[in-house]
Amino acid sequence: MKIRHLRIFKTVCEVESITKASEKLYITQPAVSNAISELENDLGIQLFDRISRKLFLNESGKLFLLKVKKILELYDELGENTQELETSALIKIGSSITIANFILPGALSRFETFCPQTPTRIIVENARNIEKMVHDNKVDLGLVEGVVYNDDLIKIPFSSYELSVICSLNHPFAQEESVDIKRLVKEKFLLREQGSAIRDVFDSALLLHDIKVNPVWTSVNSPALIQAVKHNLGISVLPKLKVEKELEKGILREVKVNNLELKNYNHIVFHKNKYQTVSFKKLIETIQTSEDVYNL
Repeated sequence: MKIRHLRIFKTVCEVESITKASEKLYITQPAVSNAISELENDLGIQLFDRISRKLFLNESGKLFLLKVKKILELYDELGENTQELETSALIKIGSSITIANFILPGALSRFETFCPQTPTRIIVENARNIEKMVHDNKVDLGLVEGVVYNDDLIKIPFSSYELSVICSLNHPFAQEESVDIKRLVKEKFLLREQGSAIRDVFDSALLLHDIKVNPVWTSVNSPALIQAVKHNLGISVLPKLKVEKELEKGILREVKVNNLELKNYNHIVFHKNKYQTVSFKKLIETIQTSEDVYNL
């Protein structure tokens, strides 16, 4: 059973003549007759009574016509509303924690004004997990900090932020203008978990000096690390934007470390084979131009 057969059947029913149907559809009479015969053969029933060389829609045909009209109406709507299908399609977003805290909420708020019909679903994880989820098509788009390792992903840098080494007011470093890396690494460290972009940046910066540290605390929760630093349990490395209030109020001290550059870069990532809807492209544009990003 083909859509073409259903359209021909509906037209024959409307004009009550194969001849008139062929003229209306701009096809030959034999083509109309063959289409009706093929449709009846597919269904295994007769739709018309053939009396005195004329076609009369029988009771079975009348019931079938009601269904055909509904089918063709739905079929035509599919072709007419493809744009609505795109704008109504869910976009699954994976975001690393810092971006989810400081950039994503504002960007999504603006995106909803541009694409109010497009739903979004957010998953917050560390950068490496988000990168894997994008590659495995578990999320459509990722917002990650740090290096993007997978070559199958397109990466678009859109902002950056500085990391700060922080200590309590009671720590010896709080009274010093700056310290050397060799002194720094002798301290107790309270760090984010491996796989987080913050930890990756710090570990990579130390590797440039052939240094590696083993933290006494490891946490996925930055506020917990901040509290531990306040109680002088060790020093930590966190985004400066997360500890700005504590630094401004004098609750914590930033430790200046000689020859140690700590800067993290944020990327929009998606699979190179990912189909990009209009809404998908608008979301990328909105994130790139967000007022909340920290410019590169």
